[in-house]
Amino acid sequence: MSPAALAPPAFEGVKVVELAQGVAAPYCGMMLAQNGASVTKIEPVGYGDWSRGLGRRVGDYSAEAIVLNRGKRSLALNLKAPEGRDAAFRLVADADVVIENYRPGVTRRLGLDYETVATANPSVVYATVTGFGETGPNRDLPATDTVMQGYTGFMSINRDTEGVPRRLNMLAIDVSTGLYLSQAVSAALYRKAVRGEGVHIRTSLLECAMAFQEARIVAEVFDGAAVKPVGAPVGTFPTADGYLSLNARRDAHFVRLCDIVGHPEWRADPRFASEQQRVAHAADLNALVAPFVAAHPTDWWKEKLSEADILHAKVHDYRELMDDPQVVEMEAIGWAEIEGLGRLPATRLPGLPAASARSAALAHPPRVGEGGRAALAEAGFGEAEIEALGACGAAVYA
Repeated sequence: MSPAALAPPAFEGVKVVELAQGVAAPYCGMMLAQNGASVTKIEPVGYGDWSRGLGRRVGDYSAEAIVLNRGKRSLALNLKAPEGRDAAFRLVADADVVIENYRPGVTRRLGLDYETVATANPSVVYATVTGFGETGPNRDLPATDTVMQGYTGFMSINRDTEGVPRRLNMLAIDVSTGLYLSQAVSAALYRKAVRGEGVHIRTSLLECAMAFQEARIVAEVFDGAAVKPVGAPVGTFPTADGYLSLNARRDAHFVRLCDIVGHPEWRADPRFASEQQRVAHAADLNALVAPFVAAHPTDWWKEKLSEADILHAKVHDYRELMDDPQVVEMEAIGWAEIEGLGRLPATRLPGLPAASARSAALAHPPRVGEGGRAALAEAGFGEAEIEALGACGAAVYA
């Protein structure tokens, strides 16, 4: 095991309070937890965070909720009750990091906004995520990953064969927002450690989605072709028994591909004489290549293209991916035992030890309220106070 795997986690001792639901901000909280922070997730009493119902829900879990909440504790609070708001304030006043993703103005009404929290906790790193931002004509509109995939142009560069913009079937905008936010919080924690200063980080799904797509946005102005192919022949091609992702855009790769398919004369075709010409005639070239790819199984193409050193990959589904020898060798996917659900995949987070090396606590996602009693006790609540919060219905914990 490498020295990095044996070193204490970078954020060991850092206290995080997550006043967030959904995906983007909780993903940031999960990243902090996996790097050693103590993360307490405050969620609504009863149903809990609405991400627990994304897709199929079993008990308190959905697939998304399992991933988003690994390594956290949950405390269910009724923030409409003064006792619940007071409890939340005591938790954030004791925190190094607060993450929230309410609509603009909600935390102020709850008395949990940055200005109020900073009066009691001036060195707090307070991270706010909104949908469209805190100002502007759309500030109060609801925003989700699906909304933002459409609004920010992401769907426009993912069109079907008829030219219709399509949604990518994963929460790409939410997850990328969580990654950007975790980077910003990490930088702010360094600032806090060096200078003792807190900060209010503000971002939005809108801003993060645009940062994620910056190269395509630049391409639109640079050459008016954000959806233009980056090369040809490039794309997904049906094989005799599956699909192949092929990228033979470079001159040397194209020459070798021509030899494999037995059409060296393509090299002399003026439409395909350079990378730029092949882009201009991408549809023609891809149409010529497609029948040859379809004539052979995927493994045949893998062998031929590997010998020719041409960029390619078999298009896996997730079941195939889990058993892929390279994935197994890299321990990129491990397994975690979740009570009541059995063994489920747990991917390796970049820069961290393999999933199989994580502690059970880091792999475990809490049920609604699980770990909440300990979180209250660590924030200075006495046993009588904890019992009183439960008795009046302001808190649910275990």
